[in-house]
Amino acid sequence: MKTLSLTVLQFNNFVKNILDAEDFLSNISVFGEVTNFKISGGNAYFDIKDENAMLSCVKFGAYDLNVKNGDLITVYGKVNFYVKSGRLNFIVAKAEAYGLGVLYQKFIELKEKLTKEGLFAEEIKKSIPRFAKTIGVVTSETGAVIRDIIHVARSKNPYTNIIVYPSKVQGIGAEDELVSGIEYFDQREDIDTIIIARGGGSIEDLAPFNTEKLVRAIYASNKPIISGVGHETDFTLCDFASDLRVPTPSVASEVAVFDYYEQVNLILELSKNITYFTGKVLDSSKENLVNISKHIISNIKLKLGSSENETLMLSKEIENLVFSNINNKKSMFDKLTSLISAKSPLEILKNGYGVVENNNKRVSSIDDIAVGDELKINFVDGEILAKTINKNKFER
Repeated sequence: MKTLSLTVLQFNNFVKNILDAEDFLSNISVFGEVTNFKISGGNAYFDIKDENAMLSCVKFGAYDLNVKNGDLITVYGKVNFYVKSGRLNFIVAKAEAYGLGVLYQKFIELKEKLTKEGLFAEEIKKSIPRFAKTIGVVTSETGAVIRDIIHVARSKNPYTNIIVYPSKVQGIGAEDELVSGIEYFDQREDIDTIIIARGGGSIEDLAPFNTEKLVRAIYASNKPIISGVGHETDFTLCDFASDLRVPTPSVASEVAVFDYYEQVNLILELSKNITYFTGKVLDSSKENLVNISKHIISNIKLKLGSSENETLMLSKEIENLVFSNINNKKSMFDKLTSLISAKSPLEILKNGYGVVENNNKRVSSIDDIAVGDELKINFVDGEILAKTINKNKFER
C-alpha cells in the first residue's frame, strides 16, 4: 500500500473535515468533573474528566457560567478542531450542574472523618517560633517554589539556615515522599520549623496533599508545620492539619523567617532609648540626691546647734555637781582627819603621857614588868632608859 504523504496543515484540515461531517458531534452533551478551571478575557477554559479520560472545553462569554473545580457537570455544545494548533476542544453552549465530582466528594468525606477525630482542632495547633534559626522545607528541589522560598528567606535574614528535603509534589509516590520529609525533619533537633510547599494546580495535582496518611504525619509531628500549598484559593487537607496555613510558598517563607535587619534596627533604637532614659534618670537622681543632701546637712546643723547648747548646759551641771561632791568629800575628810589626829598616840603623848617598852615590847600592864627590868620610856620628843627598883600593883 502506498503511503499518503501530507503536510501538517493538510492533515489537520482532513481531521477537521471528518469531524465537521459528523452531525451528532455538532449537538452533543458530555458528562464529567470540572478541573483546571480558569477565566481569561471573559472566556472560561476548563477540562472535564472521568476516571479514564479528559476533554478540553471552552465557554465563550462566561458571564453566566457558575462552576468550579470539582463540580460534576453536563456540558452541551459541539466539537471543534482547531487546524492551526491541532487541538480538539468542546465548545460549550451551556452547562448544568450535576453534583459534586468524585474526587471532591472523597475530599469532603475524608475531611469530615478527620475533623471528628480532632486532627484539625485549633487547640492542638503549635505556635510558630518567632526566631527560627533552621527551617526544613519539604518540596520539589527544582522549580520556582524552592527558589521563591530561598529568595524571600535571604532577603529577610542571611543567617537563617534553609534545608530542603526533595520530594515529589504530585503523581505516584508523592504522598510517601512528603510524609518521609516531615518525619525526617521532625527527628532533627536543629529544625525549628517545617514548611511543606508546592505551587497551584488542579485537584488531581494536589491529590497527594489531600491524603489521610499525610494528615496523620502532620498531626504526629512535634515540630510546627506551615502549609504553603497552591494558590490563595486552593485548600487542601494539608492546610487544615498544619499549624499554620498561608496562601503561597513565598508567604510561608515570609512567616517562618524573622527579619534580621528589622531586629537589628529595633535593638539599636532600644539601645538609644535606654541610653537617653538612663541619662534622664541619672540626672534626676543626681538632682534629688543634691536636694536630699542639702536637707540632711541643714537638719544636722540644726540638731548640732541644739545639741551643742544642751551639751554646754549639761556639762556645766556636771561640773557643778563634781565640785560640790569634791567639796563635800573634802569636808568629810577634814573632819575625819581631825578626829583621827585627836586620837593619835602622838597627840596623847603631847599631853604628858609616855610609852613604856620592855625588851622592845609595849608595856600595857604592871604584870609585864619585873623588879630589876630595864625599861625604855618614849615621850613625844625623846626617850629615856629606866630600871625597875620596885613595883606596886593597884587593887581594883
